[in-house]
Amino acid sequence: MKVTPALEPEHGSYVITRDGLVGVVIGIPRPPELLPIIPKYIVCGESLWARGGSGFCRILEMYGPRGVSDTLARIGFKEYHDGIYNSPMPYVRMSDVVEVTRPRDALARVTSRPSNELHYELLEVLGLLTESGVELSNVGLTGSLAIGIENVRVSDIDLVIYGSESTEIAYQVFRGLGGSSTHLEEFGGLKVKPGVSIGWRRARFKRYIVGWVGVPGVGELCEPMRSYFSLQSPTTPVDLVVVIERAQAQALTYPPCVMSRDGVYVVSFEYNVGALLYEGGVFRIRGLADRSAGVVYLATREMPGFIELIG
Repeated sequence: MKVTPALEPEHGSYVITRDGLVGVVIGIPRPPELLPIIPKYIVCGESLWARGGSGFCRILEMYGPRGVSDTLARIGFKEYHDGIYNSPMPYVRMSDVVEVTRPRDALARVTSRPSNELHYELLEVLGLLTESGVELSNVGLTGSLAIGIENVRVSDIDLVIYGSESTEIAYQVFRGLGGSSTHLEEFGGLKVKPGVSIGWRRARFKRYIVGWVGVPGVGELCEPMRSYFSLQSPTTPVDLVVVIERAQAQALTYPPCVMSRDGVYVVSFEYNVGALLYEGGVFRIRGLADRSAGVVYLATREMPGFIELIG
């Protein structure tokens, strides 16, 4: 599939490959012609999720490093070894992609012709966000609703919010919705103490659960992630204490990225700890550092790591 720059898949885009694999694009720097994805569905027979005459069977049971690894192993997915990340990566070749659905395009399509309960609740959610100060041009749609395989009985509404200013507004809006108070201490291998709630980014609106993920705006990608070919491969296990100042907006975009007072970047490939990093404090962290020890990565599959708020 020939993809022009204007149609370049971004974080939250869905792709379908020639062999019927459906995945959501991960927004990290990558080699040309390769897309990092999280496999979500395979084209199958009957399923809760369907479009036309095709069913889409869900294959991802759990997010996080362990959930992705288990899914890849179960479907026999052959990964590419990436020398920059020094890790096997779930890449698909752009030449094998037959369909790309970008979040902004999906939102425009669904809202132009609403036809079911999910669509109409989506319009209400968009109204709340825009009334709170989020420009509609900074919102996209992902998930089953974006690719037209939604089931009004089981599907959620999944949004993409672009830019640090909009993500900070969305953060406050969702906190006001009073999401789940359940606190989780593990995210697919990444240990978190004390446990954190994901209610800051996933809450019930009226009938449906609504979630969102933040994406950096133009020029907002954090320093360690700006250039794929200048990344230092994270190979060194580290255990250290860092002080992180509150309200670093890049904590609310993927991948969450903050700088400590002593100049060490902390990058997490697990999005759900973004609010913890955004609120700041004194943290003990275990993860993989690059060779210069200027960046510590959390939630890699090689070492999911640990983060604890200690003050």
